[in-house]
Amino acid sequence: MKKFILSLLVAALASSALCARSLSEIKSSGVLRIGVYDAQPPFSKIEDGVHQGFEVDMANTIAKDMLPSGGKVEFTSVLANQRIKFLQEDKVDAVIATLTVTPEREKQIDFTTPYFSVNIGILTRVEDKIKSLNELQDKTILVLSGGTAETYFEKQGYNIARCDNANACYKALKAGQGDGYADDNLVVLAYPVLDKKVEVNIKNLGTSDFLAIGVKKGNSELLDFLNGELIKLSKEGFFKNSFDNFIEPYYKGTAEKKYFLLDDLYSLL
Repeated sequence: MKKFILSLLVAALASSALCARSLSEIKSSGVLRIGVYDAQPPFSKIEDGVHQGFEVDMANTIAKDMLPSGGKVEFTSVLANQRIKFLQEDKVDAVIATLTVTPEREKQIDFTTPYFSVNIGILTRVEDKIKSLNELQDKTILVLSGGTAETYFEKQGYNIARCDNANACYKALKAGQGDGYADDNLVVLAYPVLDKKVEVNIKNLGTSDFLAIGVKKGNSELLDFLNGELIKLSKEGFFKNSFDNFIEPYYKGTAEKKYFLLDDLYSLL
């Protein structure tokens, strides 16, 4: 009997350890834990040991409103296939890492209203002169493990090779380990700015996808706060300013805000 009761206690403790922290608990701790990428500029990267970028700036701004008495953000670096797992295992309170809303992911975690619109784009080598998707039919497409491009091309029967992060896919493409690297168009559009030997001629595959903040399933208190924050940030012009400060300089005019920002939708709320 004692062993049975002990087993129940252990199970209860293990279960409670995996429970998402509520908004009240986060405020009491003074720490907001956010999962971000560490090598995907201009959204997020680590430079001189400090996380920075568009999504990092958004996380810091949200934290200032959530924890006005001197709280802080604790950033945790995640890979694409760790984003949902880290939420489910309560390693982070929220994930802000170019996380696309999909029906499959909605079964596993909860999403805020979106803050960005994207399509799938494909990075290729200039020397290969690839202009259309048909030219990649029998070739290898590099994708992030756990990313939306992986699902998109898997369903269509393309030959894919997986990478852990964007830079790994880029390096694999350069090394000839794949014929194209598919990801959110804003991600792949960054590389031709830095490397004139790659290009993005295929920019808008499929229907538009939306980036949103992910939280653990059922954490409604935190979700409601984040939704309110996104509306507030939009009406204060945060996304337009952030686009001008982070996105525009990085892409040097190749990304037009009208295709990515959702302020018109937020104006209805």
